[in-house]
Amino acid sequence: MGKTFHFGRDLLQSIGSSGVGLFLTLITTPIMTRLFAPDAYGVNAVVLNVATLVASLGLLGLPVALARQKKVSEQARLFNASVQMAVIIFGLSTVLVVVAFFNPAALPDGMSMLVALIFPFLVLVHSAQRIVDSLVTAKGLFPAQAAARIGNAVTSRALPIFLGWLVYPGTASMLTGDGAGKITHVIVTVRLGNLRSDWRGFRWKPASYFLRNTLREYRDFAFQSNVATALPLLSALAVQVVLGARLGTEAIGYYALAQSIITLPVTVIALASAPVVFHRLVLIADETPDKLPGLAMKVMLSYLVVGAVCMSPIVFFGPIIFEVAFGDAWRSAGVAASILAIPQLLAFSLTGTLALFRVTHKINAWFGFELAGTTAIVGGLVLLPPSSNLITAMIFLASLKFVYNVLMLAGCMWASRQLTDFHR
Repeated sequence: MGKTFHFGRDLLQSIGSSGVGLFLTLITTPIMTRLFAPDAYGVNAVVLNVATLVASLGLLGLPVALARQKKVSEQARLFNASVQMAVIIFGLSTVLVVVAFFNPAALPDGMSMLVALIFPFLVLVHSAQRIVDSLVTAKGLFPAQAAARIGNAVTSRALPIFLGWLVYPGTASMLTGDGAGKITHVIVTVRLGNLRSDWRGFRWKPASYFLRNTLREYRDFAFQSNVATALPLLSALAVQVVLGARLGTEAIGYYALAQSIITLPVTVIALASAPVVFHRLVLIADETPDKLPGLAMKVMLSYLVVGAVCMSPIVFFGPIIFEVAFGDAWRSAGVAASILAIPQLLAFSLTGTLALFRVTHKINAWFGFELAGTTAIVGGLVLLPPSSNLITAMIFLASLKFVYNVLMLAGCMWASRQLTDFHR
């Protein structure tokens, strides 16, 4: 594995491919904000969060275990188990949609039957991308992943505009574009990464005995790691639910746009480079573990510096930037972005360093830190005054996120010093 892994090259390709996504987002978002209403943005954000949460929890942490696994035989085993779990949660999601079809009154406010019909498809493609990306990380095939990100970005941005302009400017068009982008991501990764042999060998039909044995052996990933991964998604969904209940779906739309813009640098640099950094951390942990704390600190500080540079324009000029770029109706989203960009600076660094829990196999500790941080956010949201406006809600939320990020970064640095021997 080390012979094919080129840290500098893979890092630049990963960041460069996400840079293409950034460029496409910047030139298409002003079109989308004039095409889709804030309500559509709000419902789209909630549905995507739910689909991601279902895919994360339903796969029972198996893709997380796959990304850390270096043995080819175990990679194949975890890959098969992950695919079978994806089939199961797709089936369960389809059953829920059938139930909703005969009882449409049970659907949440703002969610149409068409959106509900798209939901199982979203769960399936979110699961597929998560599995493929984990296999790529395990094998160190980052150039293929870089190309897939470009295909994903082009499809997921162009298709909603096309559908919204010519067919229907609603949530269904936005969700269809997201799903099609993930399908493109999977196809490009499989073809360029020469993963067709892995796909030919998988057994998609769920086998209870095989799944039970796999989950039993990887129970730390199936429970603690799985829940730890899902908790941030749960807190994000809780934020949207509280905003919708207190301020309406329009407020969710403003928040969703603000989040999408301030997370762009995270996606382009931190999230894109995270698999490469994770691969590097694994090699250091396995070969020269005494160097891991120093490397972890260097990674954290590097991300913080880059994050400060990226977030500063939004902090100081957020409302003006949003008003000029997206239209007068979205100035409130710019205010939200300028407030939320402050804790986002720390989230920028957390994205790259969170993998230290998996590298050192401190899954229980990861679960504990995530549970404490998520409890702080969700529990704090309960204290949000019912009479709050958008600005008050954003300041309150930014304070909670700041506490969460500080806690998690401290946990990552602690994990880097807690190496244990781990053999399968």
